[in-house]
Parts: sequence; structure tokens; C-alpha cells
Amino acid sequence: MLIHNVFHIDEHNHEDVPVESDGFPYVCIRTQLDRYAEKSITWHWHTAFEITYLAEGEVTLLTPDEEINLHKGDAVFINSGVLHFYRAVNNSSCVMYAQLFDMHLLTGSNNSVFEEKYCNPILHNGSLQAWKVHPDEAAKVKMIDAILKGIESASDEPDGYEFDVRTYLSTFWRYLIKETEKERVALSGRNVGDVERIKKMMDYIHDHYTEKIMLEQIASSGGVSIRECTRCFRRCINCSPTDYLTQVRVRRAAELLSKTPMSILDISEACGFSSSSYFSKVFREAYRCTPNAYRNHQR
Repeated sequence: MLIHNVFHIDEHNHEDVPVESDGFPYVCIRTQLDRYAEKSITWHWHTAFEITYLAEGEVTLLTPDEEINLHKGDAVFINSGVLHFYRAVNNSSCVMYAQLFDMHLLTGSNNSVFEEKYCNPILHNGSLQAWKVHPDEAAKVKMIDAILKGIESASDEPDGYEFDVRTYLSTFWRYLIKETEKERVALSGRNVGDVERIKKMMDYIHDHYTEKIMLEQIASSGGVSIRECTRCFRRCINCSPTDYLTQVRVRRAAELLSKTPMSILDISEACGFSSSSYFSKVFREAYRCTPNAYRNHQR
């Protein structure tokens, strides 16, 4: 199944992925970054595995551990539960095809040999958050070929396409296991607890961004000190907790500007800003235009 531009993040920064838990746990999403604020998809995660192919443009993918630059024709694998962020490079027009699927599409039943021998070594490896596929070697060319055939099957949906999609993903996975062997042996430089703590603190911010939030409250939600809270945000997503809170508020304000007739003052208050003038200042810094200009452009 191929669907278009349905990317949505819930209140806990978890991507609402339209992958069925049973039936056929797979979806292919065609996304144009031009349709999103600042041509970016903010920090989020999902339990599905993700294989994204860049059909047009240039994109930077960020995870807590690394920054990966993707050019047209590249692909990237993203492990289950990994925080990640996409943004267009040099204001380029970007088109991505993301195939998202549950592990059991490949493994069948629980505790099968496919799960234990082939999926768990990747699923439970903290050092393999994301892995770029650049077609510069024979094995990676075959991986890209499998990705493209999967996208084509999802687009056309010929009779029995579900078998084809599973076959192409299995082919990709066989190469993934072999090609990532060295990376999986290496120890991760990041404390795994960092990611779990920051997810809790992000959850708190998304639940309370409309209120006056103190740094102490954010830190407390993650069970850490204020100092460690700031360090955790810096280590994982390279910004401060207050900067992240502002980003959440501004993005929500942009959604309300484009989708509702609410006044600037009402939006400012609804998104937790102390005043409409401060909101306008922060919004101009983020979007390089006034809230009114942004609303008119979106309409």
C-alpha cells in the first residue's frame, strides 16, 4: 500500500504510523518535505522498522548518535524505537519513500528462527540506530534494487503483491545482516539510558507545553537533575530543553495558523507563550516571516 504525506506525530513525539498490527503489517509512504514546516520532520520515533529511499533532493537525517547526509539515490535503514529527525539541505525539494513494517512481516510467528537468528541481532543492538545505503558496492546496489522493487509493488499493488513486498524486504534484510556485522560488533558510545530519559522529558513537554513549564519540572519528569537534563538534551539532540520547548510551541502555532481561524493572541496563549509580542518575535526567528504572513501564505 502506497500512501501520500500522512506523516503525523502524536502528543508524545511518537509517529502515528498506519501499520496494522495484524493482517499485512506494512505501509509505504511518499513524503514531500516541502509540505512540512521548515522542510523538516521533527524528532520522533516508532516501533516499526523503517527503510527510506530518497528519490529527489538532499536530506540530513539526525539520530542521537550521528548525522547522516542522504543524496538522491541513497537509502537509510532506521531501527525500531530510534529517535530521528529529517530536514532538507540547502532548501532543496525532497521526495522520500519510507517503507515501514513490523518485524513479524519477516519472521512470522514469535520466537521463530527468523526472529532469533536474523531480526533480534539488529533489533536489540544499541549501536545500530541508522545505517546508510549508498549504491557504491555490489551488495548495496542489490539492496537499493530490492527497495525500489518493494516501492513499485506497493504503488501498483498487482495480484499477490504482499508476497512480493515480503520477498524484497527479506532480500534487503539478508544483506543488512551481513553488511552491518562490523557495526553491530562495535560498542555504542552512548548510554542507552539517555534516550529513554529524553523520551520521558519530551513526553512531559508535549503534555504541558501550553502551561508555564520550569526547567526543574522537565528534569524531574526524567528523574534527573537540572544539570543532567540539559546535558542529556545536548548529547541526544544538540539543543537545550528550553529551546526544544520553544520549537514544540512554535510548530504547534504554525499548525493552528494554517488550519484554524484563531486570532494571533489566542494562538499565542494556547501555545504557552507569555505574550503575543514575544510569540511574534520567536515565530519570525523560526519561519523568517510574521505569523500573519505565514497564515496568508499557507492559505
